[in-house]
Order: sequence, then structure tokens, then C-alpha cells
Amino acid sequence: MALLKDVLEVAGGDRWRQMSRYTLHMSVGGVFCSHKCISAQLKDLVVEGSTDQQRLEINGFCGVDQRALYRPDRVVIEGADGQLLKERKGPRQELRQRLGASIWDELQLAYYCGYSIWNYLAVPFVFAEPDVTTEELEPESVHADAWRRLRLRFPPRVVTHSSEQTFYFDRDGFLRRLDYTSEIEDTRIAQLFSGHQRFSGILIPTLSRSLPIARDGRLPAKSSLVDIEIFDVVFA
Repeated sequence: MALLKDVLEVAGGDRWRQMSRYTLHMSVGGVFCSHKCISAQLKDLVVEGSTDQQRLEINGFCGVDQRALYRPDRVVIEGADGQLLKERKGPRQELRQRLGASIWDELQLAYYCGYSIWNYLAVPFVFAEPDVTTEELEPESVHADAWRRLRLRFPPRVVTHSSEQTFYFDRDGFLRRLDYTSEIEDTRIAQLFSGHQRFSGILIPTLSRSLPIARDGRLPAKSSLVDIEIFDVVFA
């Protein structure tokens, strides 16, 4: 598939496979997390993750003296000394379904942040996994540019926003938008990407805004549901 090959090459190609871990300094804002969890403090995070498994450590989670550990079947919050403060285990489908609650505890927030950040870094490289289905769609005209589109279907093993998602790439192969129907809120979401930079040869959009898609397809000009800003990424 021409588009898939192009976007993988633009994003860094084989460099991703040569890396095993990454550390990023980032901030997560917007009204979604703060409305879901009253104790959400996500402005100054240091995240360590794996390139080939859904595994994350979020330092500074809901306070400078806390760390969240994310796995698809386990989420943990630890104190600064590594003391176990809170833990939840279970099948990934069960932990994912818990996010449908109107109010979250810190473990639910950690689970959401964990899989969201991992997916953010793994795109588009996760597209090349053998059990991920890709379909190239007709381009769509956006701001006098023809954005090429890929529809992705993810297997149950991948914890993500939705099993089916549509990604938009500009003429340079940069990821610009992601559309999906949130399985948490049953809401159509558009995630917009900008501020692309290269870190160790890997292309990362350092800015992202998530907005609800109105019934007429427009994006309301109001506060973002989720804002992401990445300040630095180190791969190893």
C-alpha cells in the first residue's frame, strides 16, 4: 500500500525498530480529564515507555511525588519511594470498560493516560503490525491541500480509543488529523496534530488538540477536550 509505505518512511522508517525505549517530557491539559477526575494534575510529566509493548511509567502523575504504571491488564500508582499506593488488575476489556464511568478515580485516569500516550508515540509504526488492518481511502481536500487517508482497524490486543480510526496525512506525509468515535463517551472526536519535530530521526507531532465533531461535520471553536504538548523526547 503506497500511502502506508510513505508515512512509515517519513516518520522514521526502520529507526523505530532500532529503538526499545523512550523518555518524554510532556503536558496534558483540556477539560476532559479535569472533568472526569477532580485530582487530575498532568502539567509536568516525565514518561518512560516501550516501543514494542504497551508499557508506560508516568512520573509526576497527579503530583510530583507520584508515579503511575500502565499495562493493558494492570495499572498502579506508587509513591516517591516506590511504595504501592493503589492498584487495579483485570482483563484489558474490563479495565477499558471502567472508563465509561461518568467520574474517574486516579487509577482510571492513569489507565486512560497510559494507553493514550503509548498510542500517540506508536503511530504510525503500529500500523505495520501484521494483525492491524489498513485501508487507503480517497483523499480529502483540506485548506487547498489533498490530505491522504488511511482507515485502521486494530485487534483487541491493542488498547486504543476505538477499534476503527481514520488518519489524515498532508502532502509531506505528516500526520495532521485522526477521527474516531470514542468508545468511552460515544462521541465523534477529531484529534489535530501540529508542531512536528524529529527526535533521533523519529518524527513526532509535539502539539495536539482533541475536539468533538458536530453532526454537520464541523469542529466547534471552543476549548479542547484534550491538549497535548511534548517538550522533548529521548529514544534509546
